[in-house]
Amino acid sequence: MELSDKIKYCTICRNSKRDIERGIVCGLTNEKPAFNKHCADLQASAHDIAELEESMIGGSQKSAIKIITALIIVAFGIAMGIMWLIHSYEANKAEQAAQAAKQKIEALDALLKAKMATLPQTIGEGITMDSICLKKKYVSVMLSLSNTYIQDYPDDRLICESKYRHCEMLKHLRNEDPELLKTCLNDSLQIRYAFRESTKFPIYTIVIHPDDINKALNTKEPFRCPRKDVDRALRSETKQLPYDVVDRIQLSAIKPDYAANTLKLNVRMRRKVKTDKASLTKIVENELWKNVSDFYSVRMMMLNEGIIDFRFIGTDDRLQESITIGPDFYQKSKS
Repeated sequence: MELSDKIKYCTICRNSKRDIERGIVCGLTNEKPAFNKHCADLQASAHDIAELEESMIGGSQKSAIKIITALIIVAFGIAMGIMWLIHSYEANKAEQAAQAAKQKIEALDALLKAKMATLPQTIGEGITMDSICLKKKYVSVMLSLSNTYIQDYPDDRLICESKYRHCEMLKHLRNEDPELLKTCLNDSLQIRYAFRESTKFPIYTIVIHPDDINKALNTKEPFRCPRKDVDRALRSETKQLPYDVVDRIQLSAIKPDYAANTLKLNVRMRRKVKTDKASLTKIVENELWKNVSDFYSVRMMMLNEGIIDFRFIGTDDRLQESITIGPDFYQKSKS
């Protein structure tokens, strides 16, 4: 018990007295009160003792309430401070992320504008890039086809064409424009190629997803069209065989040899020609190639830098001669 609380008991005690220098003291000991909890010599009415003890209890409760209130206010202040720091950190982090994203978009936009200044340009056989721009979530590329690839074709041929163009665009990007691929991959953007013929409306759209971009950039091997896409094209084209390539020269079969990266074309002659290798080579290069190169399976094999094997089959179904052409001829025929 504090001395101040002990003196409160002395103020109601009849044994207390007041000293001019020391204030209230015990009249029995002539000293300041020294009892612990209860004074054995206390002389006061029960009423006075009850009132004193009630007031003392109320005062201690008020003190406790004040202390608790103060602690609550301090804790609330600390919590608010921590919340403000977290909010400030998150806001600053979000602002930095937004600024970084803005800088990326600005850099990509500048890259696309620089490319736009070089358009139109030919990026593949019969394909011209007309425009390139940044949309909200993807890069939009508009291309025109100088030849008719879609018109009057069955639906399955259209699907094969679409698959083929997807591979062609990926190869072009990987070999000629890796900077655009890396930028789009870093920003998780798609590249959408919209193909059109004579009209301004796209015939179909090819979407290059970030996963495709990642695979194209990470593989160190030569670019290859997926085998499933080649098989799909072959199934479609085989349904249309036999096919008259030129006058009285018929394409009767298309057979892939994936191990040798070769596409075998069985050709039947229904007119008399010289069957020596030099004469047949001229027929292949001057007559057959111009029409056969439009087949999607052939174009895919060209994209894979494979070999096209023209197998001349006689009337007795036996192989008469084989003429092969490869990447060197493709490049030469384009120039």
